[in-house]
Amino acid sequence: MINSDARSFDEMNKDWVSGQQSEFVVTNKRTNLKIIPYIGCKAGFNEIFDNIIPANLPCHIYDVFGGGGAFSLYACNRFGSHRVTYNDNNPIVVNLIRHVQTFPTRLWELYNEHYIKSSTEYYYQVRNLCLENGVEGAANFLYLAKNAFSGKIRFNSTNKFNSPIRKGSTCPKVYLDSLLNLSKNIQDLTIMNEDYREFACVDNSFLYLDPPYFNNTNGHYNGVLDLGEFNQFLRAIESKNKVVLSEQNHPDLFEFPESYTVRSITLMRSLQYITQNKSQEMIAFNY
Repeated sequence: MINSDARSFDEMNKDWVSGQQSEFVVTNKRTNLKIIPYIGCKAGFNEIFDNIIPANLPCHIYDVFGGGGAFSLYACNRFGSHRVTYNDNNPIVVNLIRHVQTFPTRLWELYNEHYIKSSTEYYYQVRNLCLENGVEGAANFLYLAKNAFSGKIRFNSTNKFNSPIRKGSTCPKVYLDSLLNLSKNIQDLTIMNEDYREFACVDNSFLYLDPPYFNNTNGHYNGVLDLGEFNQFLRAIESKNKVVLSEQNHPDLFEFPESYTVRSITLMRSLQYITQNKSQEMIAFNY
């Protein structure tokens, strides 16, 4: 067991990065596996998922920390949306995913109203509106997400969206055909708004875990997990399920048993909460 008091996250991660020859590389290419930009978005990971997830996967698939929905979209494309459950503990994000699924045309209409009115002053007005209820709240959040500084979807400790506006750029367009295609892709997706620990009782399933990074101190998440509690959750699910974990921290922090394989990933642009040209992540799986 690693004593995190004896060695800092940064010290451990420097050792991890310096000692790795990357097995996967993620580049900044366009993908349809994204509804909004999101901290730690895995929209560019489809080739990695193709490589490590069996084609004949027979069980239900849970995206436990769903975020912007990139993995759920991937799984719906590959295995069918009826076999996938998206979950996130943030009701604002969940409300958007639900309305992409159920009312994409109305969502697009409301976004276009924001698009027409968009300005710096207008952005901050919308930031004070309701974001978590109804299609109006979903459209408000979609507008903010598309115009947030550096694509950073950030919430404070009371779950209030607090990202500033992008500087010197115009409001992006959202195309109806694209939104309709996303909606069609997730038509039978199960959408949940639960704490991740509620999934500890799941068995005979596939669980994808992409939790908030444990050494994040920049306020980009509405909640940072307790490492000890998360590791207890891992122990509860890994003996009865197929598990995949994406993370930025040293693998030793998660006390993986020998059943896990750990592969290293180099990001040619940062998908994390810090800005850098290259960064290192790992993906671990127990089958």
